[in-house]
Amino acid sequence: MKSISLFALASIAAVYVAGCSSQNQKTARYVDPGAVVMGEAESPTVYDFESSTQALVGKMLTSKRFMDNYNVIKNAKGGTLPVVVIGNIDNKTTERIQGRLNAAGETVRTMLFDSGLFEFKDDEAADAIKSRILRGADGGLEDGALVQSMGEHESPDFIILGDFRHFSDVGGYHTYRLRLALHSLKTGKVVWEGIQTKVKL
Repeated sequence: MKSISLFALASIAAVYVAGCSSQNQKTARYVDPGAVVMGEAESPTVYDFESSTQALVGKMLTSKRFMDNYNVIKNAKGGTLPVVVIGNIDNKTTERIQGRLNAAGETVRTMLFDSGLFEFKDDEAADAIKSRILRGADGGLEDGALVQSMGEHESPDFIILGDFRHFSDVGGYHTYRLRLALHSLKTGKVVWEGIQTKVKL
């Protein structure tokens, strides 16, 4: 009789625990594309990076100084589009956010691609293509000319580099600063630079 009672109690407890765990599960829902996702003040969100990157690239593309320097390079090339490389956005914090910074770099690339002002050079992609050719069925032997031609592509004219910083201020304020800069690879000079700041509490 006691064993039946214990079994019944165990069954009731199992059903109760299962019910509690199912009630604690949250159903995911999609957020509107333009929604502001604040997150916690101590941690930058994907929205923070995306919105800051979009604002900076927008500022660059409407900057007279950028356009003047851009046209000098374009005219020197006989009117062909300058080639740009998207470099690293350095993490100047101790936070593990490199994936988000890489995504910000992809946002820069797609926005500049959509602007129609640049041709792009992606060294990583070129290396991957060469590697794929060399791993081909014939060992890439018949594609030697193709591999060689890939190494002779036009040199880039510009590179975009940046960095991200996070400051904790008195009163619980957290300041995030994303900096992007366009450098001329012909002169070594900074062609354009901008900083986007967000403060969260």
